[in-house]
Amino acid sequence: MNHKKQQKITKNELLNLFEKSAGRIDLLAEREKALVRLFMDSQKFRTMAKSAAVSDATMARRLKKIARLISRDDFITALIETNDLSTKEMEITRDHFVNGLTITDISRNKNLSRYKVRKIINQMRNL
Repeated sequence: MNHKKQQKITKNELLNLFEKSAGRIDLLAEREKALVRLFMDSQKFRTMAKSAAVSDATMARRLKKIARLISRDDFITALIETNDLSTKEMEITRDHFVNGLTITDISRNKNLSRYKVRKIINQMRNL
């Protein structure tokens, strides 16, 4: 068996990481995003665990798993692998950064507002 030794992370370190990674958190799936935001508001595993009807340890493991994901150097690749980044967002990112299309061209091709396209591009830039 191949067990990776998990580095211990304190609650304060977890809070600091989440505070510094707001751009990446915005790209998470809604469930993970909600867990992070609830934790940042309550700052207590127990409160969240009780409302989700799970143990404190389970809630802590879920949050630490999210922290490992947003800490990865290959965060975008990891999101794509876990399918948290929508197909449309991936296409917009590719069109802009790889194909060099302008926001106006992308919004016209994808039938989206320029605001929405700009928001997605800025999220990718802030990673």
